[in-house]
Amino acid sequence: MKKDILFNEGDYSIQRYHGIPDDAITFLDNIAWGNEGALYEHRNTEEHIKLLHNPILIGLFEKDQIKATGIFSISPVTVNGQQFNSQYFRYFASSKDIRGKGIVKKLTIKIMQLIREKEKEKTIFFACVEKYNKSSYNVCESAGYAPLGTVKTLGFSRFFPKVNKEITQIKIQNEKEEVLTLLKKLYDQHVLVQFNSLFLNDNYFVIRENNQIVAGCQYHRAHWVINNMKGVSGKIIMNIIPLIPILNKLFNPKQFEFLAFEGIYFKPGYEHKLYSLFEGLLAREKLKSSMFWLGENCPVRKQIMTTGNLGMIHSFIKDSDVEVMASFKNMNEAEISNVKSNPIFASAFDYI
Repeated sequence: MKKDILFNEGDYSIQRYHGIPDDAITFLDNIAWGNEGALYEHRNTEEHIKLLHNPILIGLFEKDQIKATGIFSISPVTVNGQQFNSQYFRYFASSKDIRGKGIVKKLTIKIMQLIREKEKEKTIFFACVEKYNKSSYNVCESAGYAPLGTVKTLGFSRFFPKVNKEITQIKIQNEKEEVLTLLKKLYDQHVLVQFNSLFLNDNYFVIRENNQIVAGCQYHRAHWVINNMKGVSGKIIMNIIPLIPILNKLFNPKQFEFLAFEGIYFKPGYEHKLYSLFEGLLAREKLKSSMFWLGENCPVRKQIMTTGNLGMIHSFIKDSDVEVMASFKNMNEAEISNVKSNPIFASAFDYI
């Protein structure tokens, strides 16, 4: 695996890997994510990281021991139909022994600046920061990133999801092209649009009427352990819900398994079929809860919110907003303005 030394200072070095080395996966697998209010652990980190699109790992090392990481996922994205290069900064994590010393903030800012300086193409750099994560927000801001917009977290749940025989799986190439055509049209006025995680494991499903797709989405299985939730309501959810037999099937913080939906599509007037699709996929996977992410100003989100009842899980997680922070390189004012003035597209794979 190719490795470059980007920076040295005393015992510390910043190293870039084209790909993800095994010691970085082990490091990330032991990280508790979140902020001052909510803390959670991913239980499928290795599987997930191996599916990242074109990843570059940046590691902070103290001598030969990894102390902090960040991963840039490099991909073309479309902005209102125009294509740009993008670098999405994620998996920003540090070991407990160096937190609070100012080292991580200083060198993370250095990493983000070094990566930006080396870019030759028109590029959008962006990162997603959870609502209450002030330290990550300050790091991004200090590195020249500014708020671009908010992505809302939505939940969908059913206590007894019903099997839906209308649902069919998308497997063959011409069907995938049909889906992509529909999605590109639906999200053509959005920014940061990419479909890298679509069709993973052939997990895109649709409902058809008169041989036309009227609802569709991709799902990813996710498994988290929730260690803490913010506020009084968070304490109630953490301590009371697991003791109630029916509710703990919906949300168990020690083993929260859910579906993450993306590539969400519905034909105008068929929003109710999307609800039927969500429910049928929960039944298929024998789960009761799901989550998905859509830009605050995304018309798709607004239509889904006014269609029906999302279920109890939505009330648990509806305040888990994400701030998208962005920086630009080699783009003119008109192009940057275009990015800032359109709804944000969100891929669930980037949030699980």
